[in-house]
Order: sequence, then structure tokens, then C-alpha cells
Amino acid sequence: MAGVTVDLSTDDEADNKQSCCTFLSGDSELPVVFMCSQCRLPVGDSLAWAGANPKENVIYLKHVTKNVQVGKEQKIDTADESGCIYVLLSCSGCSLLLGRMYLCTPVHLDYKRNIYCLAVAYIESYVLGSTINAEFIDERKKPVVLETQAEVLEELAKSQTVLNLMIARLAVVEEKIESLQNKG
Repeated sequence: MAGVTVDLSTDDEADNKQSCCTFLSGDSELPVVFMCSQCRLPVGDSLAWAGANPKENVIYLKHVTKNVQVGKEQKIDTADESGCIYVLLSCSGCSLLLGRMYLCTPVHLDYKRNIYCLAVAYIESYVLGSTINAEFIDERKKPVVLETQAEVLEELAKSQTVLNLMIARLAVVEEKIESLQNKG
């Protein structure tokens, strides 16, 4: 996470307890918003933090936003965690697979049950308050995002119309110059 130290350490691995995490920025803890890495819709925040597993590259959240769709089809994990029943979690904006929610687990994985397990590879984060000392961003240099795409396309269409008018006027001027040269 940009500008934030993340400590994904396990309290006591022998007891298989859930991992803990601290978000540090200077001397104060700042809340973090987790977003879909593809469409940038917010999917959760650090106020719902339940832990992390650095070995699996997964974060655990108690709650997520409405932008996370919980699959209806239950699946059985036959690989690493045999006996687990889970549903898939995906982004409602772009359908990117974000992780899993375990409905049934063996006793040693009970800490994962009914918790949103989001894959770090598909999550980006934003630290609230991280722009306090940030440089002012020029409005003309803002990145084009889905919300502003229609505006950009409209401006391009207007520019194309103006360009076509200028080309037509230039053609008229060139004809007049050519006719004057032929007379002289």
C-alpha cells in the first residue's frame, strides 16, 4: 500500500489464530479504503479489518460494500483446505473475481468462516488523509476515467467539427490565391 507500512504478522502461528495488521503513517493510524484493482470501485475499508494471511496474499474483512457481489453457487475446496465450502466474491462494476467467503471450514480454519477473504492481487488501497500534503493537481491533467469519458468524447466531436470548418475555409482561401496567381 502506497505510503503506508503494513505489518502482516501472525499473533501466534502455533494456535492458527488470525493474522493482525497495523497501518502506520508517521505516528498516527489512518483509515484505508480498499478498491477493485480493475475499475477502482470501493470494496471495503480498514474499519472492517479482520486480519490477513501473507502466505496466501489475502486480507480478511468483516464487512464489504455493496460493490462486492457474493456468488450464489457453493463450491467445495478439494485442494489445500479440503472440506471447505465457499462462494466466490466478485466486483459488481467489472465482474473481477476478488476472493472468497467460506461458509463451512474445518476447525483449524474457523477464523475464515463468514469473513470476506479478498486476494491482495485484485485489491488496491487508498489511505485517507494521504493527500493533505500532496501537490495541487491541474484540472487539465486529470486522468480520463469512465465518468469523464463522455465529456472527453463530446469535446473531441466539437474539435472535429471546428477542424472540418477550418479545412473548408482554407480550401476556399487556397482557391482564391490560385485564381489570383493565374490572372497575374
